[in-house]
Amino acid sequence: MRRSFSTPALFAAVMLMLLPGRAAEAQQSSDTIRARDGTPIPLIPKAPEGMAEGAVWIPPMPPLEATLPAEGWEPPGYEQPPMPYILLRLPRTNITRAGYPAIDFHVHAGELTTPEAYESMIALMDSIGMGAIINLNGGTGAHLDSTLAAGEPHRDRVVNFVTLNLDGINEPGWSEWMAGEMERGFLAGAGGLKVAKSLGQGARNPDGSFIQADDPRLDAVWAMAAKYDMPVMIHTSDSVGRFYPIGPLNERYEAGLWRHPGDTSGNLYASGPPREVIEVARERMLAKHPTTRFVLGHMAMLYYDPGRLGTLLDTYPNADLETSAAIQDLGRAPRLWREFFLKYQDRILFGTDGNRRRTIDDFWTPHWRFLETFDEHFYHPAQVRTLGGSPGHGRYNIYGIGLPDDVLRKIYFENALRHLPHMRDSIERQLAERGG
Repeated sequence: MRRSFSTPALFAAVMLMLLPGRAAEAQQSSDTIRARDGTPIPLIPKAPEGMAEGAVWIPPMPPLEATLPAEGWEPPGYEQPPMPYILLRLPRTNITRAGYPAIDFHVHAGELTTPEAYESMIALMDSIGMGAIINLNGGTGAHLDSTLAAGEPHRDRVVNFVTLNLDGINEPGWSEWMAGEMERGFLAGAGGLKVAKSLGQGARNPDGSFIQADDPRLDAVWAMAAKYDMPVMIHTSDSVGRFYPIGPLNERYEAGLWRHPGDTSGNLYASGPPREVIEVARERMLAKHPTTRFVLGHMAMLYYDPGRLGTLLDTYPNADLETSAAIQDLGRAPRLWREFFLKYQDRILFGTDGNRRRTIDDFWTPHWRFLETFDEHFYHPAQVRTLGGSPGHGRYNIYGIGLPDDVLRKIYFENALRHLPHMRDSIERQLAERGG
């Protein structure tokens, strides 16, 4: 039988040439290399011994240390190039607006403190078919007051959330103050609470440890949301690549992050808590506050493990998901994620992590294309672009999941209306204007 040149041995040799300093650490085996700590890394994962032919298995995540670069390695400092043109003639659906008046549950619009800012935002929403947005940057104190006051005439299109403020959490009385700010905001028209990822990987206790979502000082915060039946839009954890060492084997490095020597911004391998610590604390929070409704931002940052994500939803009925800054990863496995969306169609809300500066063609339209069509191999809505033009969330293209209309309506607005029932009249009016 004639052998192909694309053998495991040749692939291993190429990998070793691409990874400086790895040659001396290579195993004699042709299908593995050894990481700097001695961990064997399979170049092509293999099914467990004894598994039946045709059975399905899930390869494990590589150990963190397995991706350590060679001793003394530093980023070379050049910019990653822009994504190349797609040199394929593939069908494209002409789509520029959401098929239904979508409710974007994850927008950053801290500038919404003047009538002019609101008018500009609503003009953008009208142009892309957005029915309503949730502004997660309502803040607290005077900023919250000015945001709510300026937005009063536009409450049918914009919902402002109080933003958790962790300043002073180590001081006596913080829990009561923050819960009081929430209550004051809810009574003045705020529609929920936003929690940023500084909870879990930013704010620290006096001893230097990271404050997690199950901290007792937050019990009053979660209880206040439950008292007023307001949703908590919470972002904890981070993209899984940020927990791995910076180096050529980290796909976030290859995408364009940490390009310059010494740049470790946002990397949690050495400076942050393990992702398991953050995720376990989140589950404890969900279990401890079953009457509080949580919306887990960015698909709970478990876009890399759909099995674990499904188990989380099955275990905690008070948790929903939203899609922001995850489309670029979900679109890599469209068949699997389409099945997930169909199974959990009542638990997923639409979100983008967008703002008024995002452009239609490279940000908003790819969201509609992913959810509404079966288009293949198109540019994703990269949340971050490097100076060189490459998308910092991944140097790859994505595929649409073509949701049926009844599911699309749930993802775009019906599931969000369970959390924001006062927006129903606005969405139904916009549906009627579109003819259904």
